[in-house]
Amino acid sequence: MKKTIPVSATWIWAIAAFFVFANAPFAFAKPQKKSAGSASENADPLVNAAMKNMETGVWSVNGTVTAKKPIKLQGLLSGEDFDLAMEPGVNPNTPMREIVIKNKAWICSDGETWHATRADDRLIYNWAHVPIMADRKLPSFEKVGSEQRNGQTLLHVRLKVPEKNINPKELPQYWLILDSQGQAQYVGHTEMPMFSQARKEVMYCSFDYAPAKEKIAPPPLGAPVDDKAYGFNDIEQHKFDWKGKVVRLEVTPRILESKQIGEDTYRGFFKDTATPNHYGIVEFPHDALVKLGFLKKIAGGAHASEDLEKMGALGRTEGDPVSFYVQVIPIGEKPAARAVAVGARVVRDPDGSVSYTWDSDEKETAKSPPAPAEPNASDGDLVNRGIEKAKNGDLDGAIADFNRAAELNPKDDAPYYNRAQARALKNDTAGAVADYTKAIELGSTNPAAYNNRGNARAENNDRDGAIADYTRAIELKPDYARAYYNRATLKKEKGDSTGAAADFKQAQKLDPKLVSEGRAADSSSKADAANGDGTGTTVSLLDGKLKLNVPSDFSRDADDPKTPKTLAKFSGPDGAWGEVLRGTHGLTPEKLEGYLKMRVAEYSKGFNWLPKDSHLQWLKKDIVTIDGRKWADWRYVPMLKGTKDYSHSPVYTRFLTTSYKGQLLEITFTSNLNTAPELKQEIDRIMNSVHLEE
Repeated sequence: MKKTIPVSATWIWAIAAFFVFANAPFAFAKPQKKSAGSASENADPLVNAAMKNMETGVWSVNGTVTAKKPIKLQGLLSGEDFDLAMEPGVNPNTPMREIVIKNKAWICSDGETWHATRADDRLIYNWAHVPIMADRKLPSFEKVGSEQRNGQTLLHVRLKVPEKNINPKELPQYWLILDSQGQAQYVGHTEMPMFSQARKEVMYCSFDYAPAKEKIAPPPLGAPVDDKAYGFNDIEQHKFDWKGKVVRLEVTPRILESKQIGEDTYRGFFKDTATPNHYGIVEFPHDALVKLGFLKKIAGGAHASEDLEKMGALGRTEGDPVSFYVQVIPIGEKPAARAVAVGARVVRDPDGSVSYTWDSDEKETAKSPPAPAEPNASDGDLVNRGIEKAKNGDLDGAIADFNRAAELNPKDDAPYYNRAQARALKNDTAGAVADYTKAIELGSTNPAAYNNRGNARAENNDRDGAIADYTRAIELKPDYARAYYNRATLKKEKGDSTGAAADFKQAQKLDPKLVSEGRAADSSSKADAANGDGTGTTVSLLDGKLKLNVPSDFSRDADDPKTPKTLAKFSGPDGAWGEVLRGTHGLTPEKLEGYLKMRVAEYSKGFNWLPKDSHLQWLKKDIVTIDGRKWADWRYVPMLKGTKDYSHSPVYTRFLTTSYKGQLLEITFTSNLNTAPELKQEIDRIMNSVHLEE
């Protein structure tokens, strides 16, 4: 679903945030303020000094991030390290807590059990850290007033804007703690809007900061239960007593099956050859199965020992016992426990903390595996979590959740349908077709399963199969405009102009925004629009001074009186969108280059939401001249791994920014998650058509 950037996006802090929130109360009561002298007095040096001071030491943070539902956040920050709790968390009435120290990371979502996670998962850290992030280009701040509280002097500053009647809540504000000489010590409180790039939504943050006496420490994973060596049966007998505990497992195992259950997680099914009828299941991160000698090489997918032997991947089958440490995770009330491996050797650091390593060199610690699914999670919970991960761009994590959901309930069509969606976004059309087919075979009557399988088949040049799928989707949902539109496109490609015209006409009747009258009349298709033949509209703004050509598959949204600075919004196919934004602060032509550098830096640093198999690629970030006027032309795309060009990548986004009568004017169009190459060409034509005159 399309979300639009509000007018104030030019001064909103941009981070990659994936949740939706609600308004939160400010942490400070409204104090009586003293005059701070001239309101225009420059406060920038004090703001910069306060943030610089917070780069070292440990700082407590307590506050809220809100948009529709409140999220409470509290904990500790220390440079790049953090210990933060978020409420609500994954489970109702239980905060989710995450700790990151250097390259080690742990997460707890049930209030007691800790799992290793990725050190680059820094969403909640970004929420709390962005407001106090030093060494970035900030807009100008002005002094508002000062006050005394609890023996401290607080200086209130806020973003300097020309508007006089603007709501203070819409502006970034700081309360700086000053010493007796009037020098800034740190940021005591902040209130500001923050823009979620992933959801195109504004969140409002309100945080208190203060120096902390405690240090950030590893979670209470602790040392092993004791130094005794245990076997598979011991874990089974003590699974509830040892929940979350680390135990040294010593067995003479033969691997019966190896199964990849996630991007970096492998599950081994073992038999202890030294003890009759003793079996166990252990999950390992990365190449630990190889380092422990169970396999000779990493084997993706699922393979029995016979298969592993044929592949030349089977490792030890007998010999001396193997010792390694596991964390015991019981699975509900069933007679089973999952042992999540944390390392082959234990390392006790001088400060008392414990870490684990797979290598013979105990100084090298193992790379943290991704957090496993909750032990009591149902297939429905996993599907829902996978959907959220997919929305946030973590397609591999989503697929791993759908895989597990399918294992728990092989007869449920939902995991297969959603995995197909994720695979389609990864351009795995063959995998998507297979999963859509499996969902249909399991009884899915969702017309979107047929429509989307038709799209995947069309990508594989199976036009007849795609048309059959679109036809079935229409049978299930007679008013399915998108299916008529897609079928019309393929009919036209096959030379059936009469059938194409009839389908285009029906699609236009059901959804006028989908197909224009002109396109329906001459059987034009999306491909025609990509070639410049589709009908469009010249949009005229700023009393005719600004013009751009918008194709017919982008409909103009109704103007919102609450956002008068947003001159126009547009909705495109499959979530694509565009907008024309008039800035809320001054931007003279000589400041355009500095503005471009600031925004590029913000986007580059804040894009934690990119899929794991992609990287952010800037296609252009230059100052160009169009009709004698200087514009900032900046465009990016998440480049998918293994691709030579960006034609099938999602989130292709283009900006054109200029100074118009001393204010910022910005035009944005993005494909969102739509991967069609034709849509990127449409966006390029829109942006190339922009014409502005004074």
